[in-house]
Amino acid sequence: MGSKTTQSQQFKITKAEISADRLGGLNVNTFDVRTSVAELNIFESLDKPYLTGSVVILDDKSLFDRISFQGSERFTIEMASVDNTLDTVFSRTFIMTGIEDQVKSNDNGKSSMYSFTLLDEHAFLSSLKKLSRSFNGRIDEILIKLLATEMKLNIDLSYLTLPSGESITPVQTNMRGIIPNLSPIDAVRWLTSRATSVTGAPFFTYATMHDNNLRLGCLDSMLSQKAWNTQLPYTYNPANVSTADSQTEFEKTFAIKAITMGKSANTLQLVQRGAIGAAMNNTNLNTGEIFKTHHSIRNVLDRMTSTNILGKNQNVFDPTFKVADKPVDEYDSHVFHTVTSTGTYGRRKSYHDEYDASKFKKKLESKSVLNHLYKNMLNITVEGAGLIIAKASVGDIVNLKVANDNVENSSDSTEEDLIDKAKSGDFIIYDTRHTFSGTSHKVSMNLCKMEKLP
Repeated sequence: MGSKTTQSQQFKITKAEISADRLGGLNVNTFDVRTSVAELNIFESLDKPYLTGSVVILDDKSLFDRISFQGSERFTIEMASVDNTLDTVFSRTFIMTGIEDQVKSNDNGKSSMYSFTLLDEHAFLSSLKKLSRSFNGRIDEILIKLLATEMKLNIDLSYLTLPSGESITPVQTNMRGIIPNLSPIDAVRWLTSRATSVTGAPFFTYATMHDNNLRLGCLDSMLSQKAWNTQLPYTYNPANVSTADSQTEFEKTFAIKAITMGKSANTLQLVQRGAIGAAMNNTNLNTGEIFKTHHSIRNVLDRMTSTNILGKNQNVFDPTFKVADKPVDEYDSHVFHTVTSTGTYGRRKSYHDEYDASKFKKKLESKSVLNHLYKNMLNITVEGAGLIIAKASVGDIVNLKVANDNVENSSDSTEEDLIDKAKSGDFIIYDTRHTFSGTSHKVSMNLCKMEKLP
């Protein structure tokens, strides 16, 4: 973060090539389109173990007539720092899965703008495969083996580390089961959704634009991080959106261009989903056993607070809220019922089976925490310089400083008075859209958090 490089200096396209196997492949015949790329969008999400994107290309040389696009081409893109203070900031080869749009760019109709959808090659490969096999072990170990075998990918486990140096592992330590005819990506998602920490926090398997590995992270470790931009928060002042003249060009890139609140679930919706209080019942068809348990979000948040994952200012659940003199989390506002058939596959479990009663509850807790994580979501648009330099991405913590537009600035006002505590503080980056166009690099981020500033 020490660099004062300006936003316009953060990248230049050093390679942009289109290739196709039918035309000889990457190493034989490529088409250089560096000067023709009008816009590139890259999408990251905690929900996706792959990147997606789109690229707009100006064709004024009849390139597309020569290639005859069929949705099986590859697009290789590399970007580097203009001033050579950074290594390559982005390098990826995507499958161009289709043409999204075509627009004639001049009156003579001699050139056109084409918009292509982009997909990580390992995600395309996944769509070609179906897995029906047994698995055995801890979920993170199963994921490592599956990704290496089926998609030649490594998974980075360093994002499971707490500040103390302790590494978080799923409580599901002895998973044995059957993957029932799923694609590798769907299998990864399914296994990840079954993993929880001891507090009940969910895990995420996701991709970033900063390397070609997948990452396995846990909400506990994410919330325990320090923001990468604590000393230089993204700042928004609705009364004066212009940046101060005294700021450097790099500091000015931390001004928030736009900010909107996300459409998140209200308390009634969370109640109806069973995210606050719910019953979970399971019937084992082979043994006739019926398991019943109650879930309360209060218990999960208390565990996260007692382990210092959350502070005491969580703002996703009001523990004092009662209806008919009974706390809302004590109601079974939704009943989840599952049916399992232990023994159908011998000692191995089927798609829907769990290993003991506590695992049913952990799954419910994980889904409940996710619902509450979305409750305080907002979107900001910023310049991308800081994110590139810090190599910040989804799963990282970002710090915001947003002015309270309901408080007038006066001589008696303190800095604390002028801050919107709900919109300021540390947020998890949930998904991003990087837009590269010309020398401009803008990032739209969906952010979420579970506690407000004190």
